Amino acid sequence: MDANINQVKDTLSLFKVFKKVMDNIHKNMEEHFKEFNLTGPQIMLIMILFHNGKMKISDLSSKMSLSNSTVSGIVDRLEKQDFVKRIRSKDDRRVVYVEVTSKLKKVGKAKRDRIEKSVQFIISSATPEEMDVIKKGLLTLEKVIDRKNKE
Repeated sequence: MDANINQVKDTLSLFKVFKKVMDNIHKNMEEHFKEFNLTGPQIMLIMILFHNGKMKISDLSSKMSLSNSTVSGIVDRLEKQDFVKRIRSKDDRRVVYVEVTSKLKKVGKAKRDRIEKSVQFIISSATPEEMDVIKKGLLTLEKVIDRKNKE
C-alpha cells in the first residue's frame, strides 16, 4: 500500500514540476509576443507552423494535444489578425491546410530568433552534467508517453 501512495506522490510531484516548466515557457513566449496580444496556445500553434510548414488542423491538433474544434477556433482568431491562413488542397478540396502569412513570416523570424537566443541564454547557465540529465530525462519522458500512446 505504501508503494502506491509513494507512486501517487511521485506522480503529483512530477506533474507540478512539469506544469511549472510549461508555465514558465508560456510566460516567456507571451512576453516576446505581447505586442501582438497572443495567447500561449496561439503562440504554440504559430511556432509549430514555423517549424513544420503548412499543416492540416488534425495534425496541429495532434501536435498540440487539443481537439480539432479547439485548434480550429485558435486558427479562426489568428486568421482575423492576418497571422495564419487556410488553404484548400488542390488534390482534395475537403483537405484544408493552415500556414503562416507573409506578414507574420516577416516579424516572426526576428521574434523566433530572439526566443531561441533567450532559451539558449537560460540553458547556457546549466552545467554539461545538468544538460545531460535534462536531456536524458526529457527523452525518457517522451519514450514513456509514446509507449503509453501506443497502448
